[in-house]
Amino acid sequence: MPHKRNPVGAAVLIGAATRVPGLVSTLFAAMPQEHERSLGLWHAEWETLPDICCLVSGALRQAQVIAEGMEVDAARMRRNLDLTQGLVLAEAVSIVLAQRLGRDRAHHLLEQCCQRAVAEQRHLRAVLGDEPQVSAELSAEELDRLLDPAHYLGQARVWVARAVSEHQHFTA
Repeated sequence: MPHKRNPVGAAVLIGAATRVPGLVSTLFAAMPQEHERSLGLWHAEWETLPDICCLVSGALRQAQVIAEGMEVDAARMRRNLDLTQGLVLAEAVSIVLAQRLGRDRAHHLLEQCCQRAVAEQRHLRAVLGDEPQVSAELSAEELDRLLDPAHYLGQARVWVARAVSEHQHFTA
């Protein structure tokens, strides 16, 4: 169909990621060798190792093609995040509340607030702001920061720094 954009590169990556672990298990099964690499086990490596190398090489090439052709539409990404009405960021609030209320209590409280936000078709921020147990622990500014996707990056900075460092190391 002419309107479709099939993610061929992604399919190659998924296929390789599905096949390689099974091939690696073949290599592991061939590891216990008797003296001077006895008959049979090491022969299992003959086809397996080249298959792994071909799959990984193809996957890396497709990952490069995907990365080079990637189009980032930050405004659309933000609109998509906004469609979640803050629910996608509930974990950030839960983590901070868990430090103050305990994990189980915070989880239960956030679960109730999320259910209420969905049932009432309200933004999670509004529901949390109306919840006395939340407002007793978190200021309006803290809630705003926790529910801002721009501040919820997890380990992204660490991963990017590591990737850049490794790239610089291997291309130097």
